Parts: sequence; structure tokens; C-alpha cells
Amino acid sequence: MEPGERLSDPRAEEGLQTFSCLVCRQRKVRCDHAQPCSNCKRAKIDCEYVAPVRGKRKRSSAPRETLHAKLRRYEDMLKTRGVDVAEPTSAARAASEDGLSESNHTMESPTSLSVPTPGEEPVPPMGFRSALIKTPGTGPRLFHHPDDIVVSDGNDDEEHETDLFLGASTPGNSFNGQLHDWHPPMPVLRTLKDIYVDRVDPLMKIMHMPTFWASVLQVVEKGEKVSKPIEAIIFCFYFGTISILQENECEKLFRQSKKALFAKYRAIARHTLKKADLISTSSPMTLRAFCVFLMGLRGTMRYESQYVLCGVALRLAQKMGLHRDGASLGLSLFETEMRRRLWWYIAHLDFRTSDLLGAKPSLDIHIGDVQVPWNVEDEDLQPSMTEVPKDRKAITSITMCLVRCDLAKSLQRMSGSSTSVASWGDIGSNSNVTLDDKDALINEIEDKFETKYLRYCDPSRPLDILVTCMIRAAICNTRLFAHNPRRFADSGGQVSEAERDTAFYNASKLLEYASMVGENQSLRKYEWRMNSTYLWDKILFVLIEARRRTLSPELDRVWELIGRVFSQYPDAFGQSSAQAVYEVLSKWTLEVWDRYTAAKRDEGMLEPEEPAYITAMRERKESAEKESDVQVKEQEVVNKETLGGDGVQTVEVADSGEFGGFSELGLFEMNLNEWVNWEQLVSEQNSFYHVEGY
Repeated sequence: MEPGERLSDPRAEEGLQTFSCLVCRQRKVRCDHAQPCSNCKRAKIDCEYVAPVRGKRKRSSAPRETLHAKLRRYEDMLKTRGVDVAEPTSAARAASEDGLSESNHTMESPTSLSVPTPGEEPVPPMGFRSALIKTPGTGPRLFHHPDDIVVSDGNDDEEHETDLFLGASTPGNSFNGQLHDWHPPMPVLRTLKDIYVDRVDPLMKIMHMPTFWASVLQVVEKGEKVSKPIEAIIFCFYFGTISILQENECEKLFRQSKKALFAKYRAIARHTLKKADLISTSSPMTLRAFCVFLMGLRGTMRYESQYVLCGVALRLAQKMGLHRDGASLGLSLFETEMRRRLWWYIAHLDFRTSDLLGAKPSLDIHIGDVQVPWNVEDEDLQPSMTEVPKDRKAITSITMCLVRCDLAKSLQRMSGSSTSVASWGDIGSNSNVTLDDKDALINEIEDKFETKYLRYCDPSRPLDILVTCMIRAAICNTRLFAHNPRRFADSGGQVSEAERDTAFYNASKLLEYASMVGENQSLRKYEWRMNSTYLWDKILFVLIEARRRTLSPELDRVWELIGRVFSQYPDAFGQSSAQAVYEVLSKWTLEVWDRYTAAKRDEGMLEPEEPAYITAMRERKESAEKESDVQVKEQEVVNKETLGGDGVQTVEVADSGEFGGFSELGLFEMNLNEWVNWEQLVSEQNSFYHVEGY
């Protein structure tokens, strides 16, 4: 055989394929390599032959070196790169992508190896420090051998893997231009930075703005080349900031519509994430870019999709070892803090998307030992810092994130286990902790929040107002779920007045806080992060109690409050994306209002004037009933023409009086199936809610 000549495959000479078809490979059955193969032919399905993708792991056919020979060779390679390996260290202190050096250098520096002393665990080089780290007592760290590492250059196979989560390239979301052409001018860029710092940073807090901004200036002003993770975070920053702009702001800054800007920068951000090998990355900076990318996508995809993508972020974080606290791994103070911020944000993201879908959060959130971030400003942090900064006794740009951390830990305590993950719904259903203990714990949380945060809030600052409303609402929500009215379903007994008062008071207070936020113009800049679907349950609880308290003096205020909430959150009440829930709530609202006015009339009291929102609901209901009657008559005509004579065919037409299988508004003791139907409806509507479709 001549050099370079390959042995021919006998199957190829017979006109057969040299590899199995796609279906047989997936089913793991023998394929006869025909076109089509017998298995696909028998099943009457398309038979496709797609060449299998081979792994990219490099294997050397040369004889294996001894360990000492390899070590000497690696040391020589490091010395040629200027790395001093004379004195081993127990933990590598190389600069990471989380920060820049004092000279604002963002290019990735060569990794350094630490040679373990006898009895000491090997510490991976900085480039691989983010690999999986052991949980105490479960085995050594996962350490990549240098021969097993292939530096990726963005090959097609890895891009196809990323396509599974970011979507395949199409004319509408692909990008083929030069990235440097899409950096905004410096005046626009500075405005974007100010907007991000003001509207986004306090609600995410995963970037250190001084070092990030230095990277941006390196690229835009100096034209320097940076690593792919830095490139990804810059363009995801552009995309995320554009996603929260108003239409007039886009026209003013870019002279383009928001729809066009959103589509273009989404494609560019997606392109940079693919270049950075998102799915196979071990870079926390790439993961940050992905989190900002997800922030930009909010409102344009269903919650199911967001839930899956949040799971991807969580798995990537685990792969990088972010669930282990950097202090226990010997990392620098700066890197430790940035890892904490990123992990807690992803944990919150997973909790929030799970809650919106009625699912339990991931069990992986509490598997680690990550500490809560420090209450400090970005200016208190430096990549070269060697001393722990002092916590500020004030509301800072990270306070919102700290409140979420404290709340997550409190919910975990209410679950009665240090390892289980509690959702809002689990608080009331958990029987491991008594109701008295739950109330005591909630009082403890309230005192802690009062001492730690609320006492420092300045009512003249928008962020402080938001922190105050969030904390107050969180306490009410916790109490409401601890005394969850759903637990009385099918109980056979009467709910005590104290329990009814607790549900009515806390649900009403939550509506008040929502109204305060909705009418405060200074908080409009944070509305991108606010979700109003939680109001659906609260209005239901208020209506259930208002049905009983027909002559209660506080009902006048409650009806006014419900009207304000309906008008301030039109997306959640009346838009097509939430129409099903709105129809049911409208039906029940009219029912309770009519009982309220009838009770007033029976007692000889002055009948209240019907609010505008009640009138609008009534007109909409009457219009739906007329439309339903028209549909019935049209169907009768079709039946006669189709069946002839007096032929009759039963046709089901939606009845606005029994919309979605719901009849009259029940009590807290209503049938369990009624609660299940309601929760299922809310979960389904959450999936579609607020999808803009840019």
C-alpha cells in the first residue's frame, strides 16, 4: 500500500453507507447501511445518514512520558514564557478575568502551575481553577491534565452545541460583520454606561464597573484586542442596556427604532457568546455575559425557555466551582467577592423563574458554602486588594442583592432542613415547622431587615424607596404563604377569623405596595425588572374575603385599591397575554361587587357609585356574551345546511359565565380541585405573559 493510501471500506464498494443512519444510532440498534435502511423502511420514517462527529480530544500515539519527564518539559515551557517556577505556591495568584491589573491589562495572562509539596493537594492553574471543586469529604479536585486540554478556536461542533440554547443562525439573528464597527460612539457609550449603572446594576450587581469600563475604553478608545470573554461581556452589555431603553431614547441616541436596535445587538451578543464557547466555557466572565444576555431577553420569550436557560447558567456555574466559596479555595479577595455575586445572582434567577412556573427551585442552589457578598460599593474593591473592606452601614448598589440573599436563607430555614430548597408555596404546606415557629421566624426576619436595611433608607432616593417596598412586600408575602389559605381546602371545618384577617390584611397590603410602586414616577426606571403576575393570587384572596365582608367599613378602600392596581398594571390585567386570568378575575370581581351593592341596598344604605373599571368589566362581559350568542346561531345555521332539515349537532361554545371551568367564587374552604384549576391557569398564563416579540 502506498504511503497515505487508506484501506477501502467493503461497504462503500457495495454502495452502502460506511456509518449507521441517524435513527439507528439514536436507538442504538444495528443498521444495514442501505438507503433507506431496513429499520427505517419498516417503520416508514425518513432515513438520514449524518456523519458522526468525532471528539476533539488530542491523543498522542507516541510512548507515554514518565511523570518526571513531563514535569521537566512543562517547567521548561513555562520558563520560556517568563513564568518563575522555582518556588512552588499552595495557591495560584494569577490575575483572573474578573478584574484588570493596575495597568488596566485585560488580556489573559499565562497560567501558572503550583507544584504540590508532599501531602499537599495539587492546585490547578488559574486557567482551570474554575473547574469542579470537591465538596468536603467527597474526593479530590477535578484537575485537567494538560494533554487533555485543547484550546478551542470556536470550531463548528462547539457552535452547534451553543445553537441548541441560543438558537441556530437565521437571517434574522445571524451576524457576519466586523465587531469593531458596532461599538457606539463614545458620547453614546457614556450615556449607556450611566443608564446601566442607574437602572440595571443595582438589580443585578454581577460586574465590577470600574474594571469593566476600563476594558471598554481599551477596546473603543485604544483599539486594543481583548479576550473573547471580555468581548462577549461588552456586547452583551450593549444589548442588555438597549433592551431597557424607551423608544424615544433609542431614537435620540441611535437614530433608530428600538425594534431594529434590539434585533441587531441581540444577534451580535449571541455571536460573541458563540465565539466565547459558552457551553464549554470555564470563564466566569463569559457566564456573566450570558446572564446579561438573559436579562436582555426577558419579556421576549416564554418562561419555560427562560427556566431552561437559567438551568444552563446554573450548571455552568457549578462546573466552574462557583458553589464553593473562594475564601476556602485560597482565591484572592477580589475574585472571591466577584464569584459570590455571580453565584447568588444565578441562584436568585433560578428561584424566580421556578416560582413563576410553579416549580421547585433547583436542589443545587444550597449544595455549596458560598458566603453572602459584602455590603460595599465598587470603589471599595480593587483587583490587588489584600484587606477585607469594611461593610457600609448604608443602602448601597448591592443592597437589593443582599436582601435577596437574606430572604433565600430565611426561606431555607422555614423549610426545616439545611439542604432542601424552599419555594414560596412550600412555606405553608411544610408541616415540619409549626405555624407558631414560622410566625416567630418571620418576626425575627422583619426585625433583622429593619435593623440592617430599613433604618438607613432615604425616602428621597428611588433605590431606597424600592428597597423599602421590596422588604415590606416580602414580609407580607412570607406571612401570607405561611398562613396559606389553600391549606384549608376540603378541611371540612371553618377557617378562624384570625386566619381570615391575616390573609385579607397581608393580601391588601401587597396590593398597596404594588400601587405605591406603580404610581411612583421615580421607580419607572426599574419596571423592566418588576413582574406583576404575583398580584393575581392577592386579588383572589381579597375578593374571597370581600365576598364575606359585604358591609365591612374597609371595603370602600379595597374597591378603590383594586381599581388602581387594575389601571396601573394593564399588562397583567386585560392584555391578550394574560386574558384568561383577567376574564376569570373580572367575572369574580363583578360577582363580589354586585353582592356588595345589594347588601348596601338591603340595609337601606346609600348605594355606592360604580367605579369606571367595574363598568368596563361589565361592558366587556356583555360584549363577550353577545359574541357567544352569535357563534351559537351561526353554528346552528351551519348544522342545518350540513345535516339538512332540522338536524341538530351539539356544539360547545365558551360560556363567559363559566369561563375556564370556574363557577362562582368560593371560600378558602373551597374544593381542592378549584384551587388546582386556579393554580394551573395561573401557571399557564405565566408561561405566555409579557412576550413582546422583538
